[in-house]
Amino acid sequence: MTRQAEAHDGLKRTLIRTLLALSLIWNVIVPALAREDGPAPAPVRLSEAGSGELLRKTPDGLVPLPLLDLQVRLEVTGILVHGVVTQTFRNPTTEVIECVYVFPLPEQAAVHRMEMRIGERRIVSIIKEREEAKQVYERARQEGRKTALLEQERPNLFTTSAANVNPGESIEIVLEYLQEVAYDDGEFGFSVPLTFTPRFAINAAGDAGRICAPFARTGSPVFPRAALTVRIHAGFQVERIESDSHAIHSFWDGDVLVVEPEEKTVPADRDFHLRWRPTLAGEPRPALFVEDRPEGRYVLVMLLPPLHGVGTGRGLPTETLFIVDVSGSMAGPSIEQARTALLAALDRLRPEDTFDILSFSDVVSEFRAGFVAASGSDLGEARAWTRSLRADGGTRIDLALERGLALVRSSRSSRLQRIIFLTDGAADNEDAVLKDVQSGLGAARLHTLGIGAAPNRYLMRKMAAAGRGLCEFISTSADATNRVDAFFSRLDRPVMADLALSWDGGEPVEAYPALLPDLHSGEPLFLSARLAPGRSLPRLVLGGTTLEGALRLEVSSSGPAVADSGVAVRWGRAKVESLLDTLHDGAVPDEVRRAVVEVSKAFGFVTPYTSLVAVEEFPTATGDCGLVRVANGLPAGSQLLGDLPQGGSDGPILFLLGMLFLFAGCVLLAGALRLPGKVL
Repeated sequence: MTRQAEAHDGLKRTLIRTLLALSLIWNVIVPALAREDGPAPAPVRLSEAGSGELLRKTPDGLVPLPLLDLQVRLEVTGILVHGVVTQTFRNPTTEVIECVYVFPLPEQAAVHRMEMRIGERRIVSIIKEREEAKQVYERARQEGRKTALLEQERPNLFTTSAANVNPGESIEIVLEYLQEVAYDDGEFGFSVPLTFTPRFAINAAGDAGRICAPFARTGSPVFPRAALTVRIHAGFQVERIESDSHAIHSFWDGDVLVVEPEEKTVPADRDFHLRWRPTLAGEPRPALFVEDRPEGRYVLVMLLPPLHGVGTGRGLPTETLFIVDVSGSMAGPSIEQARTALLAALDRLRPEDTFDILSFSDVVSEFRAGFVAASGSDLGEARAWTRSLRADGGTRIDLALERGLALVRSSRSSRLQRIIFLTDGAADNEDAVLKDVQSGLGAARLHTLGIGAAPNRYLMRKMAAAGRGLCEFISTSADATNRVDAFFSRLDRPVMADLALSWDGGEPVEAYPALLPDLHSGEPLFLSARLAPGRSLPRLVLGGTTLEGALRLEVSSSGPAVADSGVAVRWGRAKVESLLDTLHDGAVPDEVRRAVVEVSKAFGFVTPYTSLVAVEEFPTATGDCGLVRVANGLPAGSQLLGDLPQGGSDGPILFLLGMLFLFAGCVLLAGALRLPGKVL
């Protein structure tokens, strides 16, 4: 064999080995990366813990450690929910650590208390402006004193920081919040988020990095779990209590109904939903609660207009634009739920209606160039188009909304115009989206269907409120059709519009919401008001119009005031929400900030401009403090990788790897073919 032939054979062997190696990487290693339940995490040094989880000491080094304990206790009294969340951080390493944990709370929660517990010691937090609180925390951390900080990143996303946790030591951070229950068609209920869908960062230069938390995948040893207990001080018999998110059991403790998951702890991979129907002799009466404080008398009212039997708007033809999210965060069960919901919605259209569909990720696609009749071939093709939808890319709600609003404005139809938005809301530019809705919707209505195990409930509810529409959530594919049918039934019910409030016996100092929404049958209005100190309760009169004319509802109460009931805090939270909403209408930011800080300090709850901070009196840290970040659990069914850019999926990365390997193989093959004396 000649020297040239030997060289050629050697190159062939090298080529074959290289292609075999590439095949091994593609067929074994890459699928392992994509697998949901990977092996136990490899040891890392504290300084290299870029993913940010807590760590534990092993003979081989440090490995990620989850949040040791998450406990949620909820007390339901009347129409208010008092929540207590306990986050326990334990340090099994040989180094002092600082724990940072980004976590969700209900979108209407007013977090008004934080306590840091170290053994038997309890250190209560104080409210300060956000920058000042951060300075207090940083100074205590540098001085070696244990300290905790609670900051609001979004109305439903918060960050807990706990510094100077010594080796072998535990710290408990106890948070208390307040929210009201929901009510619809005779059922009470609420949801508690245990994780959140990773947000797609629209503006990387903004504060998106603050909510880009690490996420653990299902089956990972660092996946967090939660224990939940709900105590309902009902005061009445309960006909039915159920959860469509978790298997539960319930029992009576005296006159308190106690509800818990069947498992002692549950994976923190979805929202916890609870609904119950009381046994009532007749229609529920308006509920009114009062709390007295030195600066005023606070009132919380739940009004339920008696619209049963009033004529419906069923005969009005509609022009409906469906906007459906097909971004990467919707991959898996969420896109299936969206397709099922959209197909069910198309089935609800009538021949006299018109419709169009937009799908969006980081680009927007349109079913038709304009609205078409809900009959004939267009409707059949729309169903086929819907079934073909696949999820990938970023979550550009702003682009979809811009195109949708333009499409609605360009229509000259006399039909009732409405936009129905189906999304998980996994975008970080909520303020820009809400501003677009308020400024560009016109006379149309915008309704939202939240999709997935852990949707952005704050954005969904605020979009619907700004669009004078309804909001519903779909968490399972099996439930999608029934929920859509119920949702459209609500849209078809009689509406009480042009609402106005008056107070016989004296005007309130302030009442929220200032702009009253349209009300559908079975849908309550929650109203918070503040009266002058000691003033007797006036009679509240709610007026409005229906298709059959004017309607008037009067409410009065002789019930006693209750101290520390949460009614005053709820009023303060409603005022702050109203102040922040003015930013979407062009209010001066500095003026809004000053007003929000004033309310926050008066009532002690966290806002975007204020934080709670707790600091121990003396330094106790035994060394320098290293930062670790606590992982959330990826929502159930999510196909995102925990360490990928937020809002994307792993499909593009795997495709890119495959193309790179293919290109490398082609280069090697081409090199071999160019050799002189080739025998291939």
